[in-house]
Amino acid sequence: MPISPDRLSESDAGVVLATMMKFACIFLFYLLVYKITKVIVSKTPGFQKESKKIPIYHCISIVLVSSLLIAFGRSMELLKGIIFLQILLYASASDIQTHEVKDFVSVCIFITGFIGVTFSEIPGMLLSGLAIGGVLLFCAIASGNRLGGADVKLSAACAFLLGFQKSVAGLIIGLLVSVIANLIIQKRNKTKDQPFPLVPYLSIGFMLMYFC
Repeated sequence: MPISPDRLSESDAGVVLATMMKFACIFLFYLLVYKITKVIVSKTPGFQKESKKIPIYHCISIVLVSSLLIAFGRSMELLKGIIFLQILLYASASDIQTHEVKDFVSVCIFITGFIGVTFSEIPGMLLSGLAIGGVLLFCAIASGNRLGGADVKLSAACAFLLGFQKSVAGLIIGLLVSVIANLIIQKRNKTKDQPFPLVPYLSIGFMLMYFC
């Protein structure tokens, strides 16, 4: 049976409208992500409006949110990942700007860990956090507090959210990246034994392991 031009045009119009709605939703989603990142970064201690790092923070946020969307689709894991990302972004910016990270950051990660989990998973998550936190606390004391308290608390909270194996892998990745990056920085600037923010590197490792 031949299809009438009127019905064909109506079908085409429906497809076009659906496509436009889809692009509008995507635009609004990324606009919301941009606004949230802007607010979060602006609330970090030591924030400077003219900082050249601000566009970098936005690029990181957009790229990782896109990766989360591809990896998890529209799910609770996506929501959890976006919240986790924004908290780590805040913590990293704080550490870069002031070499300090407020305690509430670790609390926020801990609370985020409850999203999408069952009651039976919580004991194992708590053990993971305690194990990683305990080991890092011992390392901090043994090293004369060269490892900061914020690093210990944030790592313990991330271990609660990610689990033991992922958090160990995230720690290894973050520490390796920090060693390599700071060797390059020290060689370029011809400086040695300068303190450096560790949280951004730990955040890289933990965020990577969230995808696994």
